[in-house]
Amino acid sequence: MMNIFSLSRQLDRRAKRTAQRMVQRAWQKGQNGFLSLELGLVLLVVAGAIVAGVLSYRDNLRKTSINNNTQQISSIAANLRSKYGQSNMYGSVTTALAVRSQAIPEFLRDGTNATASNSFGGAITVTPVTLTGANDSVQLVWPNVPANQCSDIVTNVQREMRQITVGTTSVKANNGQINLTALETACEASTAATLNFWIGRS
Repeated sequence: MMNIFSLSRQLDRRAKRTAQRMVQRAWQKGQNGFLSLELGLVLLVVAGAIVAGVLSYRDNLRKTSINNNTQQISSIAANLRSKYGQSNMYGSVTTALAVRSQAIPEFLRDGTNATASNSFGGAITVTPVTLTGANDSVQLVWPNVPANQCSDIVTNVQREMRQITVGTTSVKANNGQINLTALETACEASTAATLNFWIGRS
């Protein structure tokens, strides 16, 4: 799966090369006495359009990535509750089991291995944890999240989670309210944040 930010960088490089070629051609024409004020204005407008297009494309990629990751995390949480939480079987859950049972969607699986990765290239893991009672929840780890998507993803899914940390920073205590100040601070401090979600039985 190609990282969407690689696509953004490729477009950025292509736009720069296009602008450079246009400037070079204009300069060559100028050497022959044909460069005019009108041509200069055209070049300025085209350059502005290219920059605006690149910025818009990058923002669209960011929003698409946020939506995709939100849906994936929510889907995994719902699958884990349905398959194991409601029947009090979290204690037996492993990442391999979650992958093979497709609690983690098939398209996130690493080939035929019993592992999975998110769109940022981070290894998704699932392990049983204890909050108030033995194995009463599972922890879903979602690594390598860019700073400009971190807080959006967390706020989108936080109602479905009992507890959340960004790295080692608690942004939602067990069955508590989301701490927006702590969330924004933690996300801003990391270029590739690890999101940890505690998923309850219901």
